[in-house]
Parts: sequence; C-alpha cells; structure tokens
Amino acid sequence: MKIQLDWLKTYIDHGLSVQKLSDLLTMGGLEIEGRESVDLGGGRTTEVIELNVTPNRGYCLGHIGVAREVGAMIHKTCTLPAPDKQLAKAMSATPVKKKITVVNEEPELCPRYTAIVIENVKPGSSPKWLADRLKAVGLRPINNIVDITNFVMMEYGQPLHAFDGALLAGSKIVIRRARKGEPFTALDGTELKLGTDALVIADAEKPVALAGIMGGTHSQVDESTRTVVLESAAFDPVVVRKASKKYGLRSDSSYRFERKVDIEAVATASSRAALLIQELAGGDICKGRIDLPKKLKKAVRFDFRISRTNLVLGTNLGAKKILKFLKGLGVRIVKEKKAGECYQVEAPSSRPMLTREIDLIEEVARLDGYGEVEVSHPVASVNPVRFTVLQTAVRQSKEVLRTLGYSEVVNYSFIEDEWARRFLDTFSENQSDVIRLDNPISEEMNTMRPSLLPGLIKSAARNLNRGQKSLQLFEQGHVFFKKKGRGSHEIACLAALATGPYPNSVWKDSGKPFDFYDLKGALETLTGHFQVALEYRPCQKSFLDPGQSADALAGGRCVAYLGRLDPALAQRWELNANLYVFELNLEGWTAAFPDRTRFQPILKFPETYRDISILVDRTVQAQTVSDLIRQVSGPLIRRVELYDHFEGKRLPEGKKSLTFALSFQSSEKTLTDEEVNPIFEKIVGSLSERLGAALRE
Repeated sequence: MKIQLDWLKTYIDHGLSVQKLSDLLTMGGLEIEGRESVDLGGGRTTEVIELNVTPNRGYCLGHIGVAREVGAMIHKTCTLPAPDKQLAKAMSATPVKKKITVVNEEPELCPRYTAIVIENVKPGSSPKWLADRLKAVGLRPINNIVDITNFVMMEYGQPLHAFDGALLAGSKIVIRRARKGEPFTALDGTELKLGTDALVIADAEKPVALAGIMGGTHSQVDESTRTVVLESAAFDPVVVRKASKKYGLRSDSSYRFERKVDIEAVATASSRAALLIQELAGGDICKGRIDLPKKLKKAVRFDFRISRTNLVLGTNLGAKKILKFLKGLGVRIVKEKKAGECYQVEAPSSRPMLTREIDLIEEVARLDGYGEVEVSHPVASVNPVRFTVLQTAVRQSKEVLRTLGYSEVVNYSFIEDEWARRFLDTFSENQSDVIRLDNPISEEMNTMRPSLLPGLIKSAARNLNRGQKSLQLFEQGHVFFKKKGRGSHEIACLAALATGPYPNSVWKDSGKPFDFYDLKGALETLTGHFQVALEYRPCQKSFLDPGQSADALAGGRCVAYLGRLDPALAQRWELNANLYVFELNLEGWTAAFPDRTRFQPILKFPETYRDISILVDRTVQAQTVSDLIRQVSGPLIRRVELYDHFEGKRLPEGKKSLTFALSFQSSEKTLTDEEVNPIFEKIVGSLSERLGAALRE
C-alpha cells in the first residue's frame, strides 16, 4: 500500500519527518517496505512510502486508516471529511428508486450493497490535483468519474465501481450467483466462462461485474456516459478470494475485500464519491440511496480488564492511559462495570478483527510501544529436556543404521492411491482403508501413505536410474490409515531397503549382492541394540515374495516384517529383482523394551565352543532348530548362532544344511569336555528325534 505523505497530512498534522514517521509506523506493526520521491512534472516531487499491510490490518489500505493509526500513536485527532450530511443537501428531487432497481439474492455473500444514481454527468479529464494523487500511489488516470472511484478507494480503503446506467438492461441490478458456463468479459479484456461458485453483479440479462474483483466491458463508463450508477458494497472475503484465484483476476478491489472492509463506511465512501463526481463532472444526484440491507449487525461488545492487560504485558499502566489508547483506536466505552478495572467496550466497525479482550491487549502493547515493555527474567526453574522412549529409540536407531552403511531419505507423506492400497495391510488387521485427501497437490499425491516402502522404492528407482549400483536406504516417519470402527490412525515407523552388489569393502566379498540375510542382520542389529529379541513366522504380505519374507515378533506381537520385494513390483519400476526391505513399527517395538536395564558382570570363566552341522528338511525353519537347541541345553548354553545355510545338488533331494556355532559357559567354574559332551549328545538326539535331523558327514 503506497501512502503519499502530502495526502496523509490533509487528515492529520503529525509534524514528523519522513524518517520518524517511517519508524513510528514500523514499530506500530506497519513495516515500511520502500520510500521514493515521485516526479509529478513541472519540477514538483512528492514523498511516498510503501507499507507492508498484514492481512489483519486491512483498515490501513486507505489513507484515512493510516491517519487514524498515526493519530492513535501520537495522541492527535484526525480531521476527516463528513460527506453524508453534505450529500443530503446536494440531492435533486428525482427519487433514485425510479431510476434503478436492486435485488440482492445472496445477502450472506453480500451483507451490504448501496447504489447512487447521478444523471447528466460529463466525463472528461481529471483536474491536476486528482491526477497527481493517483500517479503518486501508482494508479493511471482514466477519466474523472473512474478516477474519483479510485481516489475514494485509496482514501477510505473502500472499493467502488461506476456503471453506465444506460447500458444496464432493464435498469436493474441483481446480486446473484453466476450460472454455469455464463460468459463474462472483464475490463482488462479477459474472457471467462463462469461457474456457479462465482458471485456476480448482473443487470436483467447478463453479468456486468465479477463481485468485488472487476467490472465488465458491457457497462463501463466512457465519454458518452450521461448516467452513472455508483456501487459501494461489502462482499464475503472468502468468495472474493476464491473467485480471484480461480479466474486469475487480481485487482486493488479484490485485495481489499479479501481483508474485510468497514461495513459502516460503505455508505460514507459512496457519499464522498458522489459529491466529487458532481463537483468535477457535474450532474444531478437522485434523491435517496439504495441500501440493502439497511439493518446492520450489532457491533461486537466484550469486557476489557485493566489488571488482565498489565498481567499479560508485564506492565504497570494506569486505566487512564490505557483508555486513551482505546479511544484513539475508535473503541467505544459502553459502560464502566468496575471502577478503574473492568469496562464493557465496543469495537469500531473499521476494525472487524477486534473481537476479544486479548485483541485489545495486543493493541495497547503496540500503541504504548514494544520497546516500553521491561525486560524481565523467568522466575521459574528451567527443567532439562527429557526425551520420551520413542524419541530416544528414533535417534539411536538412525545412528545404528548409519553405522551399518545406510543413508537416510525423507519423502512426502502423500502418495498415489494405487500404491497406497497395494501397501495397506502392514501391521494391523484392523487397517480397513486408506486416507484420501480432499484437495491434493496432484493425482500422484492424493493419499496419505499407509507404509514407508512406496517412498523408499521410488527413491531407489531414481538413484538407480542415475547410475547408482548399490543402495542402502532408510526412512523414519509416520504412516496413516483408517481403522475399523476407530477412525483415522497414525503410527511411527522405520523402514530400510538394500539392493545391488556390496559396496567396495575389505570386510565383504566385492560383487556379491545383498540378500535376505543382510536385511535380517540389519534388523537384528537394530533390535539387539535395545535388548529386544525377535521371533519369526511366515509372512503373507502381498507385496513381498512369499518364499523370502517373514514377520518379526517381539513379546508375542508383530512389530516388523522383512523380505524380498515382489518381482512383479520391482519389474514395474525397472528395479533389480533382488530388492530387500524391512519396516518396523516403532510404537509396538518400543512397547517390548525391557522395563529396566540390569547390569550383569562378565563371567570370570571361559566359554567352551562347539559347532554342529545338520541336514534337515527344507521346510524346517532355522529358528525352530535354534529354539530346540536352547530348550534342551539347560542353563549352560550361552549363544546359538546360525552361520551357514546351504542348499545345493550335493545334498539329498528336499534337504538343506544348517551350521550353528554353540557356546557353553558356567558362572562357577571352567567347563570340561566331560561336562559339555553329554549336553551336545542330547542336542543331537533331540534334533534327530523331533525334527528328523542328521549330522552332516
């Protein structure tokens, strides 16, 4: 918003330099964006400042509004025009209702609409003073009638529009919704097909203006105009904003209507414009004014407390000073409810955002000056930040995976519906549906993700397409879904992905690809860091290869799943068929954490080691073998680790070879072979008896 300082001085004699005025407005919440000297010709210049007006200060989109702000801050009274009384004296005998009929079909979207008719006008060039005012604030003079509507808009912050009365079919104005596909040509030449969401000003046949935004070419004022219908109204900010955005039309009018206008100044601004038109373009103002509706809503009233103001601001201001600030804003003191303490106040119509006590408290702080608030130190002790179990688990899990060579990625929480439904069934059987967005950014981002895997897979595809051969990725975030009978739900998860050959390393065979056990090892390293043991069972996820996938359980609850991505899905994204993933439910996993970590001293006596290599049916799970070994080994068994799994032509049909490393240890003495051998034989016998296993030759 550009403010011409000479124009501002016609309303308030502030006596401040440009710099001091700029500082005053900036500290009052109206930041100065720029300052310039505008050349008016003939060797004359004028100073102009540009304000950054925030959405809650739409009342400052006019010189009078800014003058009121300055007056409130320096405690001076503004001198404002009083056109309403003058208008009554300037009217002719011809009733306005004989010249124009106005019908408001949408009173909720247009709470006030006024119309004044001026006959026998003579459009022409504007006088120099008026043209200079408009040039100074960046507007182009057109003719005296249009220039007056722009001048009053920049004066009051109230947009106006002048129609050529002879071009209004049926001498009628209708405020209504546009009809579907109704054509409209704006003043800037834009041709539109309107929808029913648009509010229009129409005559008896067609739209003549897009309400609150721009007039149309069918009724514009030019040199041939002799009758002017002057419109001044208040429109719903939301309707104006949506239509402006949808149809790509932005104007000074829409900018103001979107921030709410003073509904009581609607008539005052039209009075001011009508008098100026009569003065500069001649004409006869018809008697009366169309004003729909005449009955306005009651002003907002609420209680305001002096003690509460000082408590919130940390100040010690007296009631007299605070009330002086409020009166400077135009706030009316309705009555004193408690002497020197509580007052019932009424907010001015020019400040529609003032609806609560806290709003006025903020205004007191602003007018008194934020620099006047004393610096004080908190009296309460500051407690150290304590992380929750979940927050700690997230931080440490990321460190573990980074140590294992995984790189973190961050993806949007939105994916396309098809992928969301494919990955819906993850941790809960109660996951009934995905959550679709009402207003998505795009069709590829129209659904909340029920799993982290789609984002990871797309990240892998992008990296592989750009020449990466080996990938180890992980992501931590929330997933979202609907639960049967319980509405929407979200949980924190962690997912990882690996594909391609091992990166160059002295610890691994170069060229060997990642496999199921690499991901399983990463998951177990992660859970082992928090002393959580996992058990496994077959997995039935549709997006995983059933032959190479498993669910991981902790405390009897499924907290993770892992496996090879279904080759059909991998092929769709042109990915390596051997792409392995896991996803961990962090909330379910942390619930399985031990209540307290207990210290156990390192045993003094050494371990005794044995290896056992057995042949079993391929259907027998390694976990089953491990559990049986622990079960029959008694208290002396310490570790059971699978370190070799072999299937090949050298073995009998339907068999596989499993090799376990066993360690035995006592807390009381060093174990001898005579003590370990019976346990080992018992293990061999139990495996043979229960699982049909045989020692491999």
